[in-house]
Amino acid sequence: MKKTSLLSAMFGALTIASTSAMATGFVTLPTTGFSVSGGTSAYTLCNTTGDFGSDESVPPTFSPNGGANNTCAVSSNNPPLTGYTKVAETTRNLNTGGITVGTLTDQVWRNSAGTSCVYGAKIRMNNVDSDPNTAGTQYFEVNDVQRAGFRNRGPVSIAYNFVTRGAGQSDEVLFRAGLTKTAVVHEPGDDDQPLTSVASIDTNWVDFTSDVNYNDPDGSSMRDSSWFYVKSGCTSATPTALSGALKVREMGQEGQAVRVISLPGYAPAGADAL
Repeated sequence: MKKTSLLSAMFGALTIASTSAMATGFVTLPTTGFSVSGGTSAYTLCNTTGDFGSDESVPPTFSPNGGANNTCAVSSNNPPLTGYTKVAETTRNLNTGGITVGTLTDQVWRNSAGTSCVYGAKIRMNNVDSDPNTAGTQYFEVNDVQRAGFRNRGPVSIAYNFVTRGAGQSDEVLFRAGLTKTAVVHEPGDDDQPLTSVASIDTNWVDFTSDVNYNDPDGSSMRDSSWFYVKSGCTSATPTALSGALKVREMGQEGQAVRVISLPGYAPAGADAL
């Protein structure tokens, strides 16, 4: 796709400054949404460099080594929050049409009181044709990662951890996140924060928007996601997986099929059935 113009980049920066909580680290997702031009959005903006994957994004940096593009970002995954200990981790295959197109690592971190947990997910896509019945190689593209189980577990907050960028492991940033079950495709020029009339608030679900693809048609190929975190209330019960609590969505940003992969995911004990 075309490079983002200087004017668009300047406008995007102004939009972020005026509509999104500019804060490094975990950002609370209010059940009333975020005030934006024209109404309310379920989404907060995080790192929108790269125009939602249409161009190459700029990783977050932290003081004393810079300190830019780091809204919603944390500098560590070990642990993502001080005082939290990892209590569960599982790697789950992403399967569509009988083909394993990638993996998702699912984690839970918990505080010493057993009252607050951080649920983490990180994706790596495989070098594989996801649809051999279609001409050419169809690489599955992850535009949204969604996690459920947070109704009545608030306040819910989100963050991400960008690991590294390089030949062996190339992460994409988190563009936005919101309390919603509705994933919205983002094309150049689209609203960065869709109104609730487009993506309604759903307090049981958190949606993370990124752009992860082993070989992206737009040239901004990032095979790995960042770590995506949801912090919520929980109990000291042993973490168990809830069927369908994780959804990985391909939204057709470059004309691909619209597909969803549903898989088990860790969720707070007693979470609502899906």
